[in-house]
Formats: sequence, C-alpha cells, structure tokens
Amino acid sequence: MLWLGITLLLWAATAMVAYWFFFTPASQWLDNFNEHHASVIGPFFNDPPIEVATAKTKRALYMVEAGAFAVGLLVSQHPLFGFWALGLTLIGIRYFGKFLRQRAAERFDDQLVDVAMAFRNSLKAGLTLPQTMQMIATDFTPPASDQFRMCVREIQVGASIEEALQHLVERVPNADLRMMVGSVEILRQTGGNMVETFEGVAETLKNRKKVEGKIKTLTAQGRYQTLMLCAMPFVMLLILYAMNREYVRPLFSTFLGWLLLSLVVLLVVTGYIIINKITHIEV
Repeated sequence: MLWLGITLLLWAATAMVAYWFFFTPASQWLDNFNEHHASVIGPFFNDPPIEVATAKTKRALYMVEAGAFAVGLLVSQHPLFGFWALGLTLIGIRYFGKFLRQRAAERFDDQLVDVAMAFRNSLKAGLTLPQTMQMIATDFTPPASDQFRMCVREIQVGASIEEALQHLVERVPNADLRMMVGSVEILRQTGGNMVETFEGVAETLKNRKKVEGKIKTLTAQGRYQTLMLCAMPFVMLLILYAMNREYVRPLFSTFLGWLLLSLVVLLVVTGYIIINKITHIEV
C-alpha cells in the first residue's frame, strides 16, 4: 500500500512538472500562433468586422489541428505520429497564410500602375491627395480600394496624410508602393511637381512589370519541374498501392514505415524550398 501511494505521488509530481514546464508554454505558443494566423486568414473568408472574422477563424484552426492530431493517432496508432500530423498541419497553416498574403500583395501590385496613373491624372485635374485617395477607394476594385478606404478613414479621424500612407506601407509590404509613398513624403516636405513625379513612378513600374513578366516566363519550366519532382514519390506510392497493397502495407502498419514516410516528406519539403529559392529572382 505504501509503494502504491509513493507511485501515485511520483506520477502526480511528474504530471505537475509536465504541466508547468511543457503544457503551459506549449498552449500559450499555440494560442499566439492561432491568433496571428487567424488575423491573416480570417479576412479572406469572413465578412468584417475583422475581430469577428479572426475569432471564427481561430476556432476553426483549433478544430483543424485537433482533427489532424486525431487522424494521425488513429491511422498510425502511435502518439508520436499524432504530433507529427499536428506539426505538418501547423506548417501548412503557416504557409497557407503566407500564400494568401502573397496573393493579395500580388493583386495589389498589379493595380499599382493604375493607382500611380490615377494619382497623376487627379492631381493634374486639381484634386488634392485625400480626394484622390477617396476616388481610388470608390472607383477601384479590391484590394486597392479597401486599402485606400482605410487611409481615407484614418485621415478623417485625425491622422496626417504621411501617417496614413505609412500605415498603408505597413499593411502591404511592397517595394514599389514604398518608393511611391517615399516620393510623396519628400515632395510634401521639400516641394515639387507631384504630377511629373507620379508620371515617372508609373513609367518605372511599367518597365519593371515587363522585366518581371520575362523572368516568370524564363523560370516557368523550373517551377513546373519542381512541382512534378515533389509530387512524383507520392504518385508512385499511390500507383504501387493500387497494384499491390500488401507490398505497400508495411509503410502504414509499422513504426519503421511511418518513420520512412516522415523522412520522405521532410526531404521533399526541403528540396521544394531549396529549388523554389533558386528559381525565385528578385527584380
């Protein structure tokens, strides 16, 4: 009886140590992770206000992560691969949020030449900068209209034009937009012809777009080869599974098989990242 009491006491102490030194920091990290990525992913799939969209997306992320852990645990019947599935899900969430932000930034980048031309034409017609922003927020399509609508609201509640444009650069990390905003700030401080400046900015953006299009054409083959090489191991696995299930079954029914599958996924992801960095050329 004494030994049973000592054993239970040791188990309780171990559980308390695990809770304080592992569970609490891990749960706090996971909560911050979901909060950050929900704020990125939420506005793309939910209507405003942003706080409600973030809360809904955060709950959905928790359910996806719990489902991934349960599926990994049930399929492999080993807790290690439940955490492995959870880790892959977290990586997928991170890159999915990055993909959505990059796609929105690319859409904004495609509109940037038209935005610069709208500034030039409006200023040439005698409109002020806030009036030009209001016109872009009204006449353009998202995401440019949404971003400049935020700028107009900030100016209406008391922010200066420079502060509103700086917040725009923070929301949309775009080198061309940063250059255009920097030009506006310098001209407002030192004086100058904004019409000629925006005309020069628009011409520069047009030439850069042409170069980017040529580079994308030249690197298209490398990008598609990357996708084919990364998909090939999994396609071959599906073919073998369809032809001879008993031959492939040890990969899904033994610890060593799951370990090899984990190694394959790790190597494929590493190769994709390396090749993607090689074929990605900054202009």
